[in-house]
Amino acid sequence: MDYRESLAALAASSRPGMRLGLDSTRALCRELGDPQDQLTGVLVAGTNGKGSVCALVAAIARAAGLRVALLTKPHLTSYRERVQLGERPVAEEEFSQLASQALEAARRGGVDATHHELLTAMGFLAAREWGAEVTVCEVGLGGRLDATNVWDGGVAVVVSVGLDHQAQLGNTLAQIAGEKAAIFKPGDLAISGALGEARPVVRAAAAGVGAELWQLGEGIEYAWEAAGLRVRTPARELAELELGVTGQVQGANAAVAVAATDGLGRLLGAEIGAGAVRQGLLGVRWPGRLEEVATSPTVLVDAAHNPAAVEAVLGELRAATGGRRAVLLFGSMGDHDHAGMLARLSSLPLRAAVFTRADAIRAVDPEVLAREWLGRSERLVPVAAALSRARELAGPEGAVIALGSIYLVGEVMAELGLGLPPDPKVAWRPAF
Repeated sequence: MDYRESLAALAASSRPGMRLGLDSTRALCRELGDPQDQLTGVLVAGTNGKGSVCALVAAIARAAGLRVALLTKPHLTSYRERVQLGERPVAEEEFSQLASQALEAARRGGVDATHHELLTAMGFLAAREWGAEVTVCEVGLGGRLDATNVWDGGVAVVVSVGLDHQAQLGNTLAQIAGEKAAIFKPGDLAISGALGEARPVVRAAAAGVGAELWQLGEGIEYAWEAAGLRVRTPARELAELELGVTGQVQGANAAVAVAATDGLGRLLGAEIGAGAVRQGLLGVRWPGRLEEVATSPTVLVDAAHNPAAVEAVLGELRAATGGRRAVLLFGSMGDHDHAGMLARLSSLPLRAAVFTRADAIRAVDPEVLAREWLGRSERLVPVAAALSRARELAGPEGAVIALGSIYLVGEVMAELGLGLPPDPKVAWRPAF
């Protein structure tokens, strides 16, 4: 089957959305020969920053000459982004072959898999068949019961803990931390960037399974200096580091990523050198994160999708909008705290807001968003029309700030001709 047919087959043969629990993924992987058991690498959970940490770790490992498979989620414009071998997303033909193998395994084993479970198994299968020396895998939701947690790569990371997906993970930071830190397994090197009340929960989780723990603020440190970023881990200290990703928050992500690569080196029996760390951090590309994607007017996109993530980039957004005619382009998922995000964004000097909805099942109605916003607003669907209107309101010298959902960012980028060619339309819309 071709690429479009493989997407349609995944839609027709799987449950939509995400189901918490590991039994189906274990059964599916068993039918595929348990490819995850032959992989070494880093499993990354976290409320915010996990995708950036995955990209940073993968870039450093590639710079060290290692063969790296990068498995992330969700995607911007194409499902192929979720499986990257080396520096390239899988080709359409490769994706179709992986889908065929996973779907046949599910049929053969009588596994009623969700598409997240199928995609997870496809990623592990791709990494094994390609001969990855290092696999870097992003957790989907939470950790304990996420499909990716069938894998033990040897290094497990919790980047951050914040309030998001409370219906599935719990209503307190401590509960959410417990869910995320459950990816730690016996003998792992566990690395955490979690702060505050999440920290003791993470510490207890590591101790409970006998995993060594390195924590941000306790063995992992970072500081922005005039000459660049300084990072210290229990293994080394590096200064004058430059990053290929934008934003002050990326300093903490980089520190966690360097610690993870130190753990990888120990796991592989060969230190990843300082030169590879420098090259990887500088050369990393992770689209859709505080990225300027157009000019006249400036269009700045960010994947922030919860209040903590918005708070983390407010300084950069304020700098981008200061003294300019600025317009907010916003869309969110219904199960995210869109009111909390909008409350924080209201502190920016915005001329207007344009509310829209991405082509995703969970997207919230723009009318709901408009009721949560006290300033001037318009509602427009689809995203392409909303982007056009936001640019018109901003004027050629102004700025459009687009955020609230990674699917919104993806549709903005697709409209501007950026990223992989958008996937062909099939009879489903992404849920996760």
